[in-house]
Amino acid sequence: MTSDYYPAASTREKRSVQQISESVSISAENSQSADKSALIRGLCCFENKLYSLNPISSDNTAIGHWIFNGNEPICCDSETPLSLEKCAYFDRNNTSFRDCFHMGSYICTFPDGVIYETQNTQSIPVKKVEAESTAQVLSIQTVIKSDGAAEYVPIELGESYRVQDSQIQYYIEDESLWVNQNTYVMLYSKNNSTTFAPFEEGDTVSVNYFSIVNEGMYTHPSSKSGIFGNKKTETNLKIIKKGTIESDSDLGITSTTDYIIAAGHLHIFYSYQHSSNGASYINGSFNRAVIKRKCPDIKFACEGGNRIWACSKDGHEIYASALGDPYNFYDYSGLATDSYAVNVGTHGDFTACFTFMGRPHLFKENALHIINGSYPSNAGELDGMSYSVTTVNDFRGVEKGSERSLAVIDNILYYKSSAGIVAFDGANTVVISDALGKEKYKNASAGARGSKYYVSMQDSSGEYHLFVYDTELGLWSREDNTHALEFINSGSELIYLNADDNSIYSVSDNNIFENEEFESEEEIQWMCETGNIGYSYPNNKYLSRFQIRMQMADRAKAAFYIQYDSNGVWHRRGEMSAKGVKTHLIPIVPVRCDHMKIKIEGSGDVKLFSISRILGEGGDVG
Repeated sequence: MTSDYYPAASTREKRSVQQISESVSISAENSQSADKSALIRGLCCFENKLYSLNPISSDNTAIGHWIFNGNEPICCDSETPLSLEKCAYFDRNNTSFRDCFHMGSYICTFPDGVIYETQNTQSIPVKKVEAESTAQVLSIQTVIKSDGAAEYVPIELGESYRVQDSQIQYYIEDESLWVNQNTYVMLYSKNNSTTFAPFEEGDTVSVNYFSIVNEGMYTHPSSKSGIFGNKKTETNLKIIKKGTIESDSDLGITSTTDYIIAAGHLHIFYSYQHSSNGASYINGSFNRAVIKRKCPDIKFACEGGNRIWACSKDGHEIYASALGDPYNFYDYSGLATDSYAVNVGTHGDFTACFTFMGRPHLFKENALHIINGSYPSNAGELDGMSYSVTTVNDFRGVEKGSERSLAVIDNILYYKSSAGIVAFDGANTVVISDALGKEKYKNASAGARGSKYYVSMQDSSGEYHLFVYDTELGLWSREDNTHALEFINSGSELIYLNADDNSIYSVSDNNIFENEEFESEEEIQWMCETGNIGYSYPNNKYLSRFQIRMQMADRAKAAFYIQYDSNGVWHRRGEMSAKGVKTHLIPIVPVRCDHMKIKIEGSGDVKLFSISRILGEGGDVG
C-alpha cells in the first residue's frame, strides 16, 4: 500500500522492468568466447542513459571489466584484462558491488579504479587509474631555456650548474650564490615506442630507477672509472610532455622510440662526454625502470567538487584526486588543483562515503569526518579556503553493510545506522524508524523519489523487506519483499537492481530509457492490517458489523479477515469485487473476546476511504 492518497489507503504505483539481465553477446575481437553471462556489479545514469558495470566471467573466473549501455559492450583492451582482485575484500552477499558514479563525462568505478571516458572516440575508452610500465630507460636531467622558450635542453655541468645534496643548483654570479634549480627529467625508452603509452601528459607517476652507480658525478660507466654499485631510487614525477623520436646515435637509440619530460629529478646523477660537442651533461646509461601511476587502496568513493573522494580500506586515510582528473591521487605540485590526502585517528573501518550539501562526508559506525574548504593548501601555506577535516565522535554513523542506504530529500540525509533509519540535517541525527518495531534490520540499500525514501533491508531471519517512508506525512509503508542491491536516480525517476533476477526495475511504470525490454507490472497483490480494536463498549453496546467504503478498479478483489485476542488465527468474513466507489457491510459473528483486529487483502487497484464500526445494543439483564 501507499500513502500517495492519504488519508485514503491505496495500492502502490505499478513498477516496471527497465532491462532484463541475460547472457550478452561479446564480439570475438573483444573476447575469445562469444557468449558469457553478465552479472551487474554497479549502476550509473548519465545523460539519460543507463550504464551497468559487468565483470564478464567464464566458469566463475573473472576475466575483466565491461561496461554496457543497453547491450552494447564497451571494454578495455582484451589483451590486458582488468583484474577484480582489488575488490576481493569488498564482497557483500557475494555480489562484490562497486561504487559507480560519474564525474563530468567520466564514469568512475571504485575500488577497482576503472574509468570509462564517455567522450573518448580516439582510443580505448575504458582505462584504469593504476598503470605500470617496465623498460630500459635513459634519464637526462634538463631545464627550460632561460629565455622562457618551450624547449628543454640538457644541463651542462660546469661553472653554472652543480649537484649538491641530490639537487641541481644554479650559480648566480652577481650575488655569488648557488640556488636550487627547478629541473625536469627526460626519460627515453630504449628502442620501444610503447613504454609510455599507458600515461598521459599531466599524470603524476612514481619512477623506480635501478642504477649501476652510486649517487654523485662520475664518468660514463663504459669507462670503468668511478665507484659502481647497485642503487634503487623512487621518485614522483609529473609528466608535462610526451613525444617520439626516430633515432639518436648519441643517445644509443637506433629505432623509433618514445620519451617523456617530467617535472622533478631522479636523485641519480653522473656525466659523460656528448660526442657531438664535447659538453659534459648529467646523464646516464640505459637502466631498468618501473614507471607507475598509483591508485590508493580504496574501500568507498564518491564525487564531490569535481574530484574523486575516497576512504582507505584500513580506516585511516582520506584521499582526493586532482581537480577534474580521476586518474591522479598523488599530484603534489603545490597548486590548488593538486591531489589531497589526510590521516584520521578515529577507530574502526569506514562504512560509507557520500557528498552532502556540497561537502564530502566520510562515515564510520560511530564517527563522521566532514571535509571543509575548496582546495589543498598551496605549497604548505594554509588559508581560510584550504581543506580541513571536522571529526564528530559518538555519532550515529552508517551501519556496516548499509553503505548504499544514503539518500537526500529536501536537504535532509537519510540512512541506516545501528540505531535504525536516521534523518541527518548536517548537525543532528533523529531516528525515524520506531514504527517498524523492535526488529533489527541490516544490509540496507535505499533511494529517493519525490518525498519518498525507499529502503530495502534484511531482517534477523534473512528475509528482505522494501519499506517506504513518506517524509512529508511521517508514515511508513511496507511494499513487499524486494531485495534491491542498489537504487539510483535518472532525473525524477528511481530505478533499482533486483538481487533475485539481476534485472533493473523502476518504482514507476514509465519506460525511462525507451528500452524494448520494458515491461509493466501486472496486478498488484496487496494487504493492509489494523491494530487492536476493543470488542465491547459502555452501556452494553457491542460491535455487530463493519462498514467499509472503498473504490475498486475493474476485476479488483478484496477479502476481509478478522482475528480475535491476537491468537494468530484469521477468520474469513467476506469478499468484495464491485467496481467503482461502494460501501460494503461486513457482519461480525459475536465471539466472546477482549479485542480483535481486521485485515483486508486482495489484488488490483483499490482505494480504502474509511472503516466504520456499527454497534448493537444489548439488554440490561446481566
